Amino acid sequence: MTQISALIVEDEATIAELVATMLEANGIHATISPSVADAMQRIGDTRHTLALVDLTLPDGDPDGFIAMAQAQGCHVIVMSGDPDRLAGYAPLPLLEKPFRMKALLEQVRQVAPAA
Repeated sequence: MTQISALIVEDEATIAELVATMLEANGIHATISPSVADAMQRIGDTRHTLALVDLTLPDGDPDGFIAMAQAQGCHVIVMSGDPDRLAGYAPLPLLEKPFRMKALLEQVRQVAPAA
């Protein structure tokens, strides 16, 4: 079974750490990226199975990163506290903040069933 690798693109350290801890506890290797620029660098350097992407990042819109990740076959789940903004990203899997860790894991298992 292949190791699932998740890139967490989230600038709020508390949320990023909590998500990473939950994923790691479920056997998923997690890497935290605090910005679009950092995420673009990381997705270029390493193959990831999954990206959890916050829509509000300090260096702008994550659309370019999302397109790049998808082009590499990486599954993307978007997260936001703004339901209207989140709706604009359907049909991607969506997580409205604040979310329960159980809801996060359910989304992850749907897009990466080996988790």
